[in-house]
Amino acid sequence: MIDVARMETVADVFTAPPGPWAVVCDFDGTAILGDIADALALRYLGEDRFREVNSQYERGEITFRELLHELFEPIAASHDEIRTFTHAYAEFRPGFVRLMEVARERQVPFTLASGGLDIYIRPALELLPPELVADVTLRANSAEPRPGGLTIGFPYSDTPGSCGSCGSCKGAIIRQLQQDGYRVIAIGDGNADRCMAHVADVLFARERLSAWCDRSHVSYIPFETLDIVADFLEAQFPRRGDTIDDAQPSIA
Repeated sequence: MIDVARMETVADVFTAPPGPWAVVCDFDGTAILGDIADALALRYLGEDRFREVNSQYERGEITFRELLHELFEPIAASHDEIRTFTHAYAEFRPGFVRLMEVARERQVPFTLASGGLDIYIRPALELLPPELVADVTLRANSAEPRPGGLTIGFPYSDTPGSCGSCGSCKGAIIRQLQQDGYRVIAIGDGNADRCMAHVADVLFARERLSAWCDRSHVSYIPFETLDIVADFLEAQFPRRGDTIDDAQPSIA
């Protein structure tokens, strides 16, 4: 990881060693403002049950996977009902669309990584320009409506290098990209982002993740909007007018 703490200015961070680069971005609380997972659970379970289950998780009485089962399996909602809820709630963080545009223009792989569920993330992505979404890789846990609730699945739980607790380990995603020759920018805000904080080449963090980084002496760049990440990515390419063919250095 680039030692951000030893750099004198943010401008120094913008002159990191050359790529090629890839981006791994958290969803709830990072790509969007707020947390759709929490809002959905509150809507269908109520505040008392929501707080009870989260307290059990915080006390270490249940795992993260068990937390997802407890919060979402009882939700008796169809795809359409969850889509309607998501479309009404989702608001993308300022700078997110610009970051996606910069990544697309420069052929930088963009992975949207979440410990949450695809059943609400995919409808949220419907609110974005289709040409941007087409270039995004989504890595998340799964949910499918069934009579009386949702079936929760963990399709990436066996990915090599996974932590084994969150179902869709972001640290494993980053390690694979690094093995493929990329330097990785990670962006996150929560507890499930700690795995990627340790291994990212450059980390942008806020809220619970930045507090944890401070306690754990992990270097990071603070953010509120994602324009700072787009600025960083643009600065890695010598000409802002690069064509797509010339944008990303080859890893061959």
